[in-house]
This record gives sequence, structure tokens and C-alpha cells, in this order.
Amino acid sequence: MGTSPTRRTEGKQLTTGSRLLLLGGILFAVGLVIVLLVDGGTPEGIGIAFMSLATVPTLAGAALMLSALVLRRSRQDKPWA
Repeated sequence: MGTSPTRRTEGKQLTTGSRLLLLGGILFAVGLVIVLLVDGGTPEGIGIAFMSLATVPTLAGAALMLSALVLRRSRQDKPWA
């Protein structure tokens, strides 16, 4: 049998996931500010690009946090349904 994941692994995943979520939020906020302050053209496209690029760390952070919650639940030996 394999060893069960430890609290340390869960903690690392939660920490990394929250940092990635924060990074995604900051990128989105920067893009939103650029879009709102500029009245059109290429700079507006740059703002939209920032907001689009924010999805990658946001989804990765959410996936890591969900994985940590699944680890916690499995470590506690609780039923899923």
C-alpha cells in the first residue's frame, strides 16, 4: 500500500493555490484598469490580453486548492456521498 498524503502536502498546495489566485486577480485588475482608462485602440487590446492571461494562474490556483480539499477529505476517511 502507498502512503497517505500528509498535512504538509495539503498545506503546500493550499499556499501555492492561493498565491496563484492572487496573481490571477492582480493581472485581471491591471487589465481592467488599462481597459477603463484608455478609450480604444491598441492599449485597450493590451488590457484585454492581460485579462485573458489572468485566467491561466486563476484556474491553476483553483485546481490546486480543490486538490488540497480532496486530499483533506480522503485523509479523514469520510464518505463522498
